[in-house]
Amino acid sequence: MKKQIDLLVRLQEKDRELDGLRWQIREGPERLRGLEKELETLAEDVEGDRSRIQGLKKTQRDYEAEIEDGLAHIRKSRGQLMNIKNNREYRALLKEIEAAEKGNAYKEDRILDCLEELENLNKGLEAKEKNLSAMLDRLENEKEAVAKEVARVEEELSDMEKSREKLMETIAPKLLEKYEQIKARNGGVAVALVNNATCSECHLSIPAQMYNELQRQDTLQFCPNCYRIIYWKESETSA
Repeated sequence: MKKQIDLLVRLQEKDRELDGLRWQIREGPERLRGLEKELETLAEDVEGDRSRIQGLKKTQRDYEAEIEDGLAHIRKSRGQLMNIKNNREYRALLKEIEAAEKGNAYKEDRILDCLEELENLNKGLEAKEKNLSAMLDRLENEKEAVAKEVARVEEELSDMEKSREKLMETIAPKLLEKYEQIKARNGGVAVALVNNATCSECHLSIPAQMYNELQRQDTLQFCPNCYRIIYWKESETSA
């Protein structure tokens, strides 16, 4: 039984290594997805600034056109003042001219606001576009590196899976079946080392009699708490 338990321990170690390799294969693409999400967010931010800049430029042009119309109206109204002889109409036209001038002054202030915001946006956009370009380069480099790493790990994984299959052939079928059942319901860990009468996986103590029997290594023992297969190392005695 000791030999079979040793084989199960080796199988568990190999399964841990396999899980680690599978995690590496998943981790690379997941890291890329994280970078792609960052890139997408930055690209949306850049596009939002560009859209805002175009909107401000249009607003500026609209105000400038309205100011020109206002100036034309003012010039026309002032020309009409010379021909008006009615005081009431004269005062009404003066108020109209004054309102047009105030409207133009307001629009000129809004144009200055647009220019100030445009200046700030353009400065920020330049920095964001540089970051976007750098992130694109980084993503391409990461894609190349991840592809190479995944290919290497997949090859290592394939070799290790073949090695696992050979190891499985040396284990009694019923014992192997039990191992797989326990592994499936215990987060991928079916075998646990016992140190100082304590299970290394659930960290709970096992009964003293079971601990004594475990050290004889002649029967299969299970943790009474987590139900994993437990084993003991002779090196613990010297420790």
